[in-house]
Amino acid sequence: MPSSAEDLVLSFTEAFNSGDLDSIDQYFASDFFTYQPAADEPTATERFRELLTDLKAAMPDLTIVAADFEGAGEVVAATLSVAGTHLGDLWGAPPSGQRVHWVTPVTVRSMGNAFAVRFDEVNLMELIGLLRQFGLVNPPDEMDLPPMYPVVIPDFLAKVVFTGQAGDMDCPHLADIVVTEPTVDVCAQCVESGDVWPALRMCLVCGNVGCCDTSKNRHAQAHYEETGHPLMRSIRMDEGWMWCYEDNAFFEKRTFEKYR
Repeated sequence: MPSSAEDLVLSFTEAFNSGDLDSIDQYFASDFFTYQPAADEPTATERFRELLTDLKAAMPDLTIVAADFEGAGEVVAATLSVAGTHLGDLWGAPPSGQRVHWVTPVTVRSMGNAFAVRFDEVNLMELIGLLRQFGLVNPPDEMDLPPMYPVVIPDFLAKVVFTGQAGDMDCPHLADIVVTEPTVDVCAQCVESGDVWPALRMCLVCGNVGCCDTSKNRHAQAHYEETGHPLMRSIRMDEGWMWCYEDNAFFEKRTFEKYR
């Protein structure tokens, strides 16, 4: 007989907090809360295993606590509390020694003897603040400067942060991709004015390279507004994720690779 969502979550947190990382594979369903991954897409189990394994390596004392359950049976609401001390490298950011704590409402659905989780009412600024505690994002008054560390945040996490969902959004502009590789590695307009930038974006229609949306000048967005070319990719370090200005859609590097 399938277990209730509450029982599954409590069993998982007890096992995970005791150091059993295999509990991620045991309790997280392969499907996401709202959709089934495509055959060529990582499952929800694989996604959460990657994220939680990285976080556990960076915060050896990481704990996950679920409380305030509402409802019963297959679907329940709860409050999830994640806490730990940043003592190891995380995606390029060195240990900060800070105690990190994040609380968020979630909805959980049981799927047999596993569960799928949806993060409800995710606040973008709170998430950016959380990333800032790890040193993954610059302080507010330094967002227009190059990053402190050579950080590469996982594409999947970035997609959830910026779109609020795990699945890909519909975007007809993927069919307009023409140029996939840059021929320059600077924002020419910034160089001309003597300005610096945190990261570079390349237009996938014409190949124009401009500075990102947190830079002083936002030349990539200006290029979209001037030309109507909506799709760009990150060309910072090993990143390759794509963003559509028109559809507010985020696509991971694995999607971009199909067009190279």
